[in-house]
Amino acid sequence: MTTSATSPDPVVVIGAGIAGLSAAVAAAEEGARVVLVDRASPGEAGGNTRWTSAYLRLDDVYEPGESFVEEVVAFSGGRTPSRYVEALVERLPETMEWIQGHGARFRRFPTYFINSNRPRLQPVGGGEGLLGTLRPVAEKLGVEFRYGTTAHRLVLGEGGRVGGVVVTGDDGEEVLTARAVVIASGGFEGDEVALAKALGGDVGTLLPIAPGVRFNKGEGIRMALDAGAKRGGQWDCFHAEPVDPRSGDPEALVMVFPYGILVNRDGERFVDEGRGTVDETYESIARSVWAQPDGIAYFITDRKFERVADRARGLLTGGRPITAGSLSELAEALGLPPERLARTVAGFNASVMAGEFDWRSPDGKGTEGLTPPKSNWALPVDEPPLLAYPVACAIVFTFGGLETDDRARVVDEQDAPIPGLFAAGECTGIYHGKYPGGTSVLRGMVFGRVAGVAAARA
Repeated sequence: MTTSATSPDPVVVIGAGIAGLSAAVAAAEEGARVVLVDRASPGEAGGNTRWTSAYLRLDDVYEPGESFVEEVVAFSGGRTPSRYVEALVERLPETMEWIQGHGARFRRFPTYFINSNRPRLQPVGGGEGLLGTLRPVAEKLGVEFRYGTTAHRLVLGEGGRVGGVVVTGDDGEEVLTARAVVIASGGFEGDEVALAKALGGDVGTLLPIAPGVRFNKGEGIRMALDAGAKRGGQWDCFHAEPVDPRSGDPEALVMVFPYGILVNRDGERFVDEGRGTVDETYESIARSVWAQPDGIAYFITDRKFERVADRARGLLTGGRPITAGSLSELAEALGLPPERLARTVAGFNASVMAGEFDWRSPDGKGTEGLTPPKSNWALPVDEPPLLAYPVACAIVFTFGGLETDDRARVVDEQDAPIPGLFAAGECTGIYHGKYPGGTSVLRGMVFGRVAGVAAARA
C-alpha cells in the first residue's frame, strides 16, 4: 500500500551521524513522523561525523572543482558509478543552501596535507558543528530520538516491501513499524570478526580513528543484505590513515612522513616515503605500515626537519617526538636492532642525490641505487638531534556496503529498488582502492537529505 505524508507510521532512521540527521530533518520537514534510533548514548552518538574535521572537496560553498566527477571516478579506477557522483554534484547547491538555512557555516581552511596547495572547505566546528546544527532542528520538528537502541532486522511485508525494523533497547526487543526505513549506520569497521573476514590480515593491529568507530558494527548493512540488497564498493578495502599509536586523541595523524624515513620494527625501510604529495599517498602509506610486523613503523628524521615550516600542521598527535643524540640511542629508545638501523640509515644517506630541497611540492630530490627508492624530499639523516614518531594504521571506515541508486534507494541484485528501503552515508559502498578525500561527509549530507525526502514520500 502506498502511504502519504499523513501516514501514522513513521520514517525510521538508523544512525545519528551526518547522513542520519540529514535524513531525519528532511523527512520531518516533509511532514512525516520520524523515529531515529542509535545504539550509542546521547553523549556518544554521532558516529564518525562527530570526530572528523569534515573537510569537503569543494572549491566554494556551492561549487565542486571543475573535474570533480572525473576525479572521484578516477580514484576508483573507474569502478565508482559516475551517475552517483553526478547526482551528488547536481544536488549539492540545494543541500548547501538547506543546511546553511539551518545555521551551518563554512570556511576555506588549509588541511593537514602540508605539501598540497589545495585548501578545502570546512564547516565551522567540523563534523560536530554540523551535528550541532541539525540536532536542535530535528528536536524542534518533533523527531523522536531513541538512543541506546540497536537495529537488528528489517520487517518485510507484501511484495517484499520494508515495513519496519526490529530493535533492542533498554526494554528488550521491539518492532518499530515504518512507512520506510533509512539506513545510515556507517560501515562495519567496529566489528573485528567481520573485518577479519573481509580484509584478511591482522585486524587486531588496526586502530580506530576515533571513538565512534566502535559503534559501527555493520548491522544496517547485514539486515539489508538479508532482505536481498546488492553489495556495493570494495569489501576487502578500507579508508586508512597514519596515526601515532601512543595518542588517545581522535585523528592523531602523522602526515609528515615524506620528510624523513619510515622503518619497521626490524629497523628496515619498506616503502618510498616521497613518491607523491601527502594527500596522494597517505592512505597507501598507512596500509603499508599495517602490512609490517605488528603493524608498526617509525618515522625518523633529524634537525633538518625544521626546514619544513608548516610541519606542525601535519602532526595532530599530542605525543612528543622521541629524541636522541645518536642512532644507537634512538634504536634503544625505540626498541629497534641498533646494527640494522645503522645499516639502513647509512645506506639511505649514501644514496641521497644532490639537489634543491623544497618541502612545499615534489622536488625531484631523490635517491639513487636504493631499494625501495625515495623519489622526493630525500635528505640525509645525520644531524642530531634525531627525532622519531611511532606510526600505526588507523581504520576510518570500510569501503564495502550497500548499492543504492541516485535517489538513495537500496537496490537488489537486479538493480531494482527495494520498496521502502533507503540508505546514505558510509553504509553505502561506492569507494574502491583509494578514498577521494573530502567526499564522505559531503555525500552523507547530500544523500541523507535525498533519502529523508524520498522516505517521507514513500
